[in-house]
Amino acid sequence: MKKLNRVIFSLTTATLLATTPIYLTNNGQVLAEESKAKELAPEWKVKVEVAIQKVKERLPYLSDFSYSTLKILEKDDGTNDITIILQTSKEKKKPSFTFGLDKQGNPDKFSYNEEFPEEGRPKIEHEKVVSKATDFMKQWYGPDMGGFAYNPNYSKDNEAHFTKLVNGLPYLNINVRLTVNSKGEIISKGSGLHKYNLGDDAPALENMKFADPKEAISKDQAEKAFAKHLKLFYLKQPVEGWNEKTKKNLYGPPTLRYKSEFSEFIDAKTGKEVPAYDGSGSAYNPIVKVNPVGKDVTVKTTEAAAALFAAFGIESKAEKINEGISEDTKGKKYTHEINKDFDAEIETEEETGRFMSYRVVDKRKKEIKFPKEDPNGKKWLTPEESMKLAIAALEKYGPKHVKEVMPIGTAEFQQRGAALGFKFVNVHEGIPVLDDEIFIRIDRITGEVVGLHMEDVSWEPLILPDPKKAVSHEQALKEYLKVRPLELQYFTSNVDIESDNRNYQPILVYRTAISLDHQEMDALTGKFTTAAEFHKSPY
Repeated sequence: MKKLNRVIFSLTTATLLATTPIYLTNNGQVLAEESKAKELAPEWKVKVEVAIQKVKERLPYLSDFSYSTLKILEKDDGTNDITIILQTSKEKKKPSFTFGLDKQGNPDKFSYNEEFPEEGRPKIEHEKVVSKATDFMKQWYGPDMGGFAYNPNYSKDNEAHFTKLVNGLPYLNINVRLTVNSKGEIISKGSGLHKYNLGDDAPALENMKFADPKEAISKDQAEKAFAKHLKLFYLKQPVEGWNEKTKKNLYGPPTLRYKSEFSEFIDAKTGKEVPAYDGSGSAYNPIVKVNPVGKDVTVKTTEAAAALFAAFGIESKAEKINEGISEDTKGKKYTHEINKDFDAEIETEEETGRFMSYRVVDKRKKEIKFPKEDPNGKKWLTPEESMKLAIAALEKYGPKHVKEVMPIGTAEFQQRGAALGFKFVNVHEGIPVLDDEIFIRIDRITGEVVGLHMEDVSWEPLILPDPKKAVSHEQALKEYLKVRPLELQYFTSNVDIESDNRNYQPILVYRTAISLDHQEMDALTGKFTTAAEFHKSPY
């Protein structure tokens, strides 16, 4: 984690190489107190100057940008994150150009804040975007583009993605994303696929061990392994687009679809599924039968809120409860202060006053570490015991029409210290409705419910497509792999990236080809959708 030890300097590029300490530049004005400023080493002063010259050479629109601001952020390892902001003058904040330096002092990511926005300009064709971006890559990295290759799977509209090639195969964790405006100017350079990108934390490629592509199992074997994970699911309210005017999603009618249950990565040497960090949170589990009490709980007064707090083990009185409006449900929000560190909250539905959520809120601002087991060796409730308590809470407070639920994800994925979370989705004819969910968190020490969220569950029975009308699994698999065939690639999973082990190595994988226009398969038509379930990234 980076320390918040930031020093900001303003300078003109002409004075940057002077022998005067950097905090005394710009016509000799003291821009930061010497006692607080971290002086930039002489060699880095040179690197900053060279970096500014380099971006100006490659981006003609920067020719008049003569005023610079330098930001230094000290990291835990003693090195600095250096960001440079270019402007045409000190007084004029737009246009501006911001870029960072990599560990060697070369310009890295950048963004151009234009003075006049894109509105009103004709849109640029994607073919021109690719052409302009490719020319820029050759300028920036050399004729071979630094070993990057254009990646059409992730490119669309005014963005072009480039992925690093190793042994002729793409390495998904090292990417460049370029954005081109309607004038054909490169206005941003980013790291590309945010979820898998290693960025500055990536070990040098020469220190990585990449398996020989010849070690991979056959494509036919990989397809058989992938077939096990292609499963049906429902969405009661699928996202079908975006309303730019209202800044809200556009939703379609309930749908039945096919998609991969997991991360869509198959280990190319073993044929086993590779769990991405979020993949462990999407696994299907055995269906659980439930017996709801069948009584709606409503909370319309602080007295009723106090009674419900008591049901969750929180002793309170009406006069101690703060009543407000919930940002999530737009209904009432009742808050009881347990102590200086924790609050308990209840939220209700706007029109009916129906109880929608309960949670214990940790008010501590500092970073908190969550152990996986009791540090003193005390025995906590097992995941199985905790799930029984979660099911009991679901039966007591959940919709009366729900008779079967499916836990989604693994217990480890939902654990946060002694609190263990369970995501339950409604089941219709044996098929999960992934956006009809209840989330419950159990304290493994006390057995109490410390979180219950029902904002996304339906309180009346759903009318969903008939699964008997779905195309067969065999037909769906054939079409799926026809449009999105398995491709051999290198990949480092988020499980490794998020771990404390910095010696992780890339693995050889098969993955279904990504297509931004072919997200998931409509099970009734056998055709691909152009939008994915709302919580599913296309990457």
